[in-house]
Parts: sequence; structure tokens; C-alpha cells
Amino acid sequence: MAEYINVEKPFLDKLRQLGWQVIDQGIGVPQEPSKSLRENFKQVLLPKVFKDSIKAINKTVDGKEWLTDKQLDEILFEIQDFAGKSLHEANKEIHRLLLKGTSVARNEITGEQDPSVRLVDFKNYKNNSFIAINQFRLLTPGASRQGIIPDIVLFLNGLPVIVVEAKDFDVAEPLSEAFLQVTRYANTRDDDYGMKEGEERLFHYNIFSIITHGREARVGTISAEFDFYNNWVDIFPEEYRIVAYPPDEERQEVLILGMLNKEILVDILKHFTLFMEIKKGVEVKIVARYNQYRAVGKIIRNIREGNTSLEKGGVVWHTQGSGKSLTMVFLIRKLRSCDDLKDLKIIFIIDRTDLEEQLSETVELTGEPVNIIDRRNKLHELSDDTGDVNMVMIHKFLVENNVSAQSLIDAGIIPKFEKFEAINNSDRILLLIDEAHRTQGGDMGDNLFSAFPHAVRIGFTGTPLLTERHEIKTHERFGGKLDKNGEPWIDFYKFDKAVADRATVEIKYIGKVSKDKIDDKEMFDTEFEDMFKQRTQAEREEIQRRYGSFIAYLESKDRIAEIAKDIVEHYYNDILVNGFKAQVVASSIVAAVRYKYELEIAIQKKIAELKALPDEQRDDERIKQLEFLKVAAIVSSLGNNEPGYISKARREALDWDAKNNFKKDFDYSLEGEQFKKPETGIGIICVCDRLLTGFDAPIEQVMYLDKSLKEHDLFQAITRVNRTKRGKSFGLIVDYFGVTKHLSDALAIYTDSDKDKLKNFLTVFRDINKEIPVLEARYKRILDLFTDNKLTEIKTFLEQKFTDDAKEFEFAEACIEQAKNIKFRAELLTYSKSFFDSLDLLFNSQAGADYWIQAKRLGYLLWRIKDRYKDETMDLKWASEKVRKLIDRHLLSLGIDTKVQQVSILSDEFKNKVDYLNKTPKSKASEMEHAIRWHIKVNLEKDPTLYSRFKARLETILNAYKENWEEIVKELGNLRDEMAEGRKEETEGISIVEAPFYDFLKSSLPIENEIEINKTKELTHNLIGILKETATINNFWTDRAAERRRIEGVVEDEIRYSRIEGLSEKATELATELMKLAKNRETDLR
Repeated sequence: MAEYINVEKPFLDKLRQLGWQVIDQGIGVPQEPSKSLRENFKQVLLPKVFKDSIKAINKTVDGKEWLTDKQLDEILFEIQDFAGKSLHEANKEIHRLLLKGTSVARNEITGEQDPSVRLVDFKNYKNNSFIAINQFRLLTPGASRQGIIPDIVLFLNGLPVIVVEAKDFDVAEPLSEAFLQVTRYANTRDDDYGMKEGEERLFHYNIFSIITHGREARVGTISAEFDFYNNWVDIFPEEYRIVAYPPDEERQEVLILGMLNKEILVDILKHFTLFMEIKKGVEVKIVARYNQYRAVGKIIRNIREGNTSLEKGGVVWHTQGSGKSLTMVFLIRKLRSCDDLKDLKIIFIIDRTDLEEQLSETVELTGEPVNIIDRRNKLHELSDDTGDVNMVMIHKFLVENNVSAQSLIDAGIIPKFEKFEAINNSDRILLLIDEAHRTQGGDMGDNLFSAFPHAVRIGFTGTPLLTERHEIKTHERFGGKLDKNGEPWIDFYKFDKAVADRATVEIKYIGKVSKDKIDDKEMFDTEFEDMFKQRTQAEREEIQRRYGSFIAYLESKDRIAEIAKDIVEHYYNDILVNGFKAQVVASSIVAAVRYKYELEIAIQKKIAELKALPDEQRDDERIKQLEFLKVAAIVSSLGNNEPGYISKARREALDWDAKNNFKKDFDYSLEGEQFKKPETGIGIICVCDRLLTGFDAPIEQVMYLDKSLKEHDLFQAITRVNRTKRGKSFGLIVDYFGVTKHLSDALAIYTDSDKDKLKNFLTVFRDINKEIPVLEARYKRILDLFTDNKLTEIKTFLEQKFTDDAKEFEFAEACIEQAKNIKFRAELLTYSKSFFDSLDLLFNSQAGADYWIQAKRLGYLLWRIKDRYKDETMDLKWASEKVRKLIDRHLLSLGIDTKVQQVSILSDEFKNKVDYLNKTPKSKASEMEHAIRWHIKVNLEKDPTLYSRFKARLETILNAYKENWEEIVKELGNLRDEMAEGRKEETEGISIVEAPFYDFLKSSLPIENEIEINKTKELTHNLIGILKETATINNFWTDRAAERRRIEGVVEDEIRYSRIEGLSEKATELATELMKLAKNRETDLR
């Protein structure tokens, strides 16, 4: 009731304000399918609404509806005919149908052959049907439950395109619980036995699902894990902001207005939804984030409202890792639907070959072929007016004289520079420039803009040039105009906002500067950079090697060996254990390759050290991880005379395809005694310049930095570790050079007026030592939670300072008893997650080690609470591997093996477990009560009548004996023994196998006279004969849909024609329930 009033009803009311037709069925289980515009509860779409809508949006030029009833039936069949396809395959195919439409044989009015039929009117969104229905009941024959009832389903032209699951604050983690509910409905939740739980067909048409508890709502596609359900915290276009809300408000009405406005929803479906391969063989469905949607809308508005090409252009400042490449894809898809802009020639400008490969793959998602201009002599291909998509590297805009300017100077000739000739003077060209801050300056930038003098320039950057030191600031170079806040950007989405939205993770850093012997190294480095900034990297390294001692020092083999040893220690203890990978950034190619070799030596030494430990201390699983680990150096060539060890390392990286295999998860699976996928063991890559920009590897958690980086280069580099991945709550920079000692200077991309932005950034890029007070505060918050609930000795318990064992047990039991309150459990879970996250970060420091005991004891309490109340959200699966191992070892020392399956209440071991974990009659009674409740809940659908009796008996015992714990323990023991015995032959003429089916039918009889009882027995005999066939057909419950329908039909007819009052009229519903009972009792029917 509270869920309906606090969450569901406000959701429906808001949709009603947006013009949706709302069918509010209140609360309870709906009994009439017609109220939800269906003929029966098995239909997932609204057939009449679908046919009426399709008929209405497909008209002849003079406005006549032309689709016949037969054609509409054919289309209705086509849109449902996906037997044998996976959810992902069906969803992708239907998405294509929604966008492209279908066809029929003939337009009977005009005579046109194979005319197209639109399923959605994208030209005029108002012509579509928008219906919201709550408590949308669906029967699920053959599933573990008799049906599902999603809270709200939203229909576009009769198709269920959005499922909304609402939760009030009566569960521990409302959003997590809502997500699990959605996965159950979609039948995508992991199940040990492949049990069907929901109805996949409901999600065949799904654009996205929404999980909400009112104060916060998130959205995700059929592919999304919980961590990738995102908030939508802005409303664009601005005219739809019909409610006042604070910035970054997460509540559900912002999401409703921002996504479910009719015009926006149709727009998201057509232009902002796509399927993309994230790694080989793994394709996911993606819906744009709000910042991407907003940026595209603002770019198009700029182009339309600007009077000159400069006014039409501008810069999109979106931080690294927030999806700039996909924003460009969404932009092109949208432009192609705009009558006034669809003819634009699109030219992507990039500045690195690795970006070319990465971006070209992404741009293919536009659905258009991409013309790659890979040579300067092909630039003329950009001179036509074709509205196509092209990609070119900025370096193609260098003037080729075949003679270097330096050689002319050496010869005493003053070089003459010619202006780059225009390639295309059209104003129907859109330049999309990635990493705009790098391509804006110098001859190449000038030449680019000279080649397309009237083109609209849109720059994308995560690090624009802002300060007065920069000759031309990024926004001045690209144009645009100031917004109402005086900002010069088309749109901005800063680092701290991306972290708040969980689009990226925050970054911590550890300063580990080696003791340098050069006191003025920063001055040395600055002077060197200024003196030789025109030289190439290779030339600068050569000069510094000859004339400067600092680079020689940084490349020193002894120094690198010492740091490599420290890196391996840190990586083994803090990163590898959690399954993540690392990048080492060295000062030169030589240093990068030396790091590779020295790291390999340090790894072998670490393996030997671990193998030498006594058996009780040695962890063979961790040793196997180190043996699997590979180190690669990804570097450029130093020319023909480079040392052999560099050539060998570079060839090795190419042979291993190190760049791509680094992105893959570690796969330790074996084939015989060999690793099946050894290439996934590339866990550390050593680089100098390469892979510091435009390289997306979510598995990378740590960067070991041993190079002078400043401003944009530093920002670009450190954000390699900010990509999101399941289980990754932060990225980490370990600084061996000293960059982070002078962070404000290094990040001097910010002007004085932007200091607040720098301050915001530094809240999510912090020294790891600043996490110590955070850990302390999070621990105190846990103490306060218990203290506020009158459990004042919690500090004594967690710090293991009780001197009286009996009192200690009583206190632990009081904590577990308090956790019966779901709100308390929710807060405890939230606070524990935060505490364990901070502990993971500081785990191997002294500050972290000081909290190991508290973590173990808290883990014990969480395990007991999970075990008592069978609450899977209290499972420690969400904790990092480091923290989990610490707690698991502690529990194992107490005789609790978390890897062993839970002891069943019917097992002989159950009594021993109860006695071992519980010292008082009260705690034993509580343990037994909740174990019995769980057993009844799990088995209720296997034998509804019997387990309903057990449930009633349980309540009677608890009410009859109240606080008499010894008597309750005794009676619950008797009840447990009865449950262990199971069914007995209680009814004459009915076998134990038949009894559950007979009892179920008997419970539906309005009166129980002898005649009706005997007729019901006879009916049961007949039905068992039919249902036994289900146990003789291979894969009956998984692959034989036609067989299931046939047998269910026979069962339904048998009940209908039995003429038994109370059964015949409910034949359809009873047949469905009996089929489900047959599935649950398959073993008995064999």
C-alpha cells in the first residue's frame, strides 16, 4: 500500500500530466484482463491498441487508412513471432522493426506493391498511442511462480516498451531489490538450475526499464547490470522543465519529465538507442546518458540559430570517460532525421592512428559507411557536396615541400610558407574534432580551417585550453556564444559531475617519490622543455641523454629495478587480488622497456618468496595469478640503431596483441594443465607516450607514474583509470615522479575564475592519505547506527574487548534480532559497503590494518543476519576480494565455511548448526523460526496446500507460547520433524504422488460433499495420467513450447468437462497452476 501511495501513484499522476492515457488498477491482483485492454493475462502487448494505432498512422496521401484487418493480423503475428530467439536477439530485431517498419503485399486502395508499414510515427510523435498500466498481471506457465505483476508498464502503440519497478523503503536496498525484480521478470537473473522465473516476451519490445523509490530513479537496458543503471538528472529541451528542481536532482519526476515526455521518448528510441559490441562476441544495448542527449540537442540548436559558421560552432567540454565518441554518433543519427540538416557533410578530425581505429569502429554505429582519408593526396575526395561521413587525421593538413624547414635554414635560405588551399568552400560541412585542445593550434589547425573556411566547427574535449598563457583558447578557436551563465561552451559535463553520476569512478593518488639526487629537477625539466620544445620526442631524448643527467637518472637500471619491486608488491597486494590491471608510464622508451624486464624479474622473485612460505600460510590460488601474469611494453621504434632488447619487447607486444588483450578480463581457466587463454594474462603494460590518450580499458585500475606530466597531458593520462567496471569503486595513481606534490601547478589548465572547478575536481582526485579520516568517519557512522538503536556496546564488540563470553553472545544476538527491522538492515548494509570500500583502498596501509579486526567482526554479524533472515542482499559478494578473503578466513576460524551450501532445515546437521551458533533458547527459537519460514516460502509452490498448513501451524505455535522460548524450541522441533517426513497418505484412494494435485483442486471446491469429493478424486486420477507424460518427454519444460501448450490444453479440457462445480468455470486458471505444480514435482511424476 505504501509503495503504491508513495511511489507508484505519483509516477502515474506525472505521466497523466504529460498526456499519457493512464489505467490505474489500484493495488491487489487484477482479475479482469479487459481492464488492461487484453483478452487474457498471457498477452504481453495490447492487440487491439496495436492494430488501431498502426492503422491510424499509416494513411494514403489523401488521409485514408488503408491497412486491412487481415494485414493487421499478419503484422501482429510478425511482431510476436520470435520463438527460439534469445531475449537480446528478439529485442534487437524488434528495435529494427520499430525504426525501419515492415511491409505487406499490397495497398488495396492505391494498388502499390509491397508498401512500407510504419510501426511508430517518428515525424509526428503526437499520432502515436501512449498508455501506462499499473499492476500489469501476466501468467507465466511453466515458471517457478504462477505469474508476475510489474508495477507499471508503458506502451507505445500497444507495445510494452518500458517496465517500471517501484519500491518503497521497506526493503534493505530498494533500488537493488527493484533491479532484481526486473531481472526476474525478464528471466535474466542467474539461476543455478535454469529455472524460468518471468516472461521474456514482455522485454522483447523493451527500450529501457526504470527502477525507482521516488526520491531516486534510474534507467537501464536489457543488457545493463545494476551498476550501469543510470540517473537522468536534467530536463532538456528547457521548455519541458515544468517543475522547479535543484541541480542534479535524482528524484523520479525529473527522470519522467526528462525521458518520458512523448516527444523525447520517441526521439530516444529513434536516435539515442543502439546495439554495440563492447568486446569480441559481447554485444550490449545502450541508451544515451542525459549529458549526451543534452549536448546533441544544444549542438543542433546552435547550428540552427547561429548566423555565421563561427556562431553555429563551439566546444563540447565533456570529461574523459563520459562517452564523447558516442555523443558524436548520436548527433549524426539525429542530424539525418532533420530535414534542414540531413544533407550536411560530416568530417571527423582526429590526431592519432589508434584513435582512428577506435573511433571508426564507433562511427559505424551511425549506420552509414565511413570514408577514411588515409593519404594526403585523397583530400580532394572531400571537395564534393555529398552528405556523407568521412574521417581524416589532422596530420594530412601539413604542407608537403619534401624539404624540411631546418635544412633550408642550414643552407642559408629563408623558407617561404604558403597558405593551405581551400578544399571545399561549402557552408554545409560539419567538422567534428575529437580532442579539440590538441588539434586547434599550429599550422595544422590553421590549414584545417583554411581547407574548409565556411564549415561549422564542433570541438569535443575533456581538457580545453583556458588560461591566458594559451595564445588562443579552445572556445575562441571554435566559436559559439556565451550561455546565460556566461559559459562559452555548447555543453559541459565536468569530472566531478561524471563521478557523481557514476559515469566514471573517482581517482585517488599515492605519492611515492623516490629520493632524487637532483635537487633542481623541476627547474631542469622546465628549462629543457622550453629549449627543445620544437624537437621530436626521439630528438629530445637523444639531446637529454647526451647533455643532461636527469633523463639518464630516470632511465637508471638500478632505480627502475627498485621501483619495479615496489610496483609488484603494491600490485599483488592491492590490485591483482581484485582482478584489475595496471599501466606503467615511464619517462622514455628506454625506461618503459626497462620497466618491462625489471617487473618480470620482480614477479619471479615474488613467486619464489610466496612458494617458500609454510603450507598454512601459502595461498596457491594467488601464486597461480602471479604465474599467469604477463608484462608488455607498448612503445614506438627508436630507429635502426635501437638496442636489441627494445626491438624484442616491441615485437613481443605485437605478437601478443598486447593492446587489445590488456582490455580483457583475466581468464584462469585450464585445458588439461595449460591455461586456456594465456593472452588474457597481460596485466601490466609499460608505455612512454602511447596509450595515454584515447585508450579505453575499464579493467585498468592503477597507473604507476614515473614521468613529468602537466596540464592536459596529466589530466588525459590520469583519466585512463576512471572508466567504470563492475567491482571498481575508484581508480588509483601511484606517483613515483612527484607530479602530485604540486598538483595545482600541474593542473594549471584552470584560470583564476575557474578555481572553483579545480576545487570540484580535487574532491574526486585526492591523496590516498586524505581517505584515512573518511575511513574513520565511516566506521563511526556504523557505531552510531547501533548506538542509536540502543545497542551501545557495539564498539566493545567490534573491537573484541568483551571479557564475558555469555554477555558477548547476548549482545551479538541482540544485534541480529534488531536486524529483523528492514530499515535497520538497509542502513547497516549501506554503511558497511562504504566502510569496506574505504578499507579496500587503505587495506595494506597501517591505517587500514588498524581496522582489520573490526571488519572481521562486522563481517561475522552481516553473515549471521544474512543466514538468519535469508536476505541475499546482505551477502558479501559486493565487497572487494581483499576484504572478502579477510572475513572468510575469520569465519572459517569460527567453523563457518561461506563456500559450503547452507544447511537445510531438514538435514540432520541442522540441529548441530542451531546449537553451535546459538547459546540461548531465545536465539535458538529465532533461528528455527526464520529457517522454517524460509523453507515454507521456497517450497510453497511445490505443494501449496501442505505448506500452507505448515505455515498456519508455525503461527499457532508462536502465538500460543509467546515468550516461553524453551517450549517454542520444542514445538518448532516437532514441526521441523513433520516437515522432514513430508506427505503421508491421508486421503483414501489418493496416493502420495497425487495428493498435492488433489489437495489443490479440493481447495477450489465451494462445497465439500461426498459426491463432489469422489468426482474430484476421479478427476485427479485422470489428470495425473496426463501430467505424467510431461516427465517422459526430454527437455519438456525448456525447449518444447508446442508440447506444453498441447498438454495444458488437454488438462484444461479435462477440468472443464468434469462438470464439477467451482472447477469447470476456472479451467483455464487451474490448468496453468497444475502445469506449474507438475513442473515443480517432475521427479514424483517420473
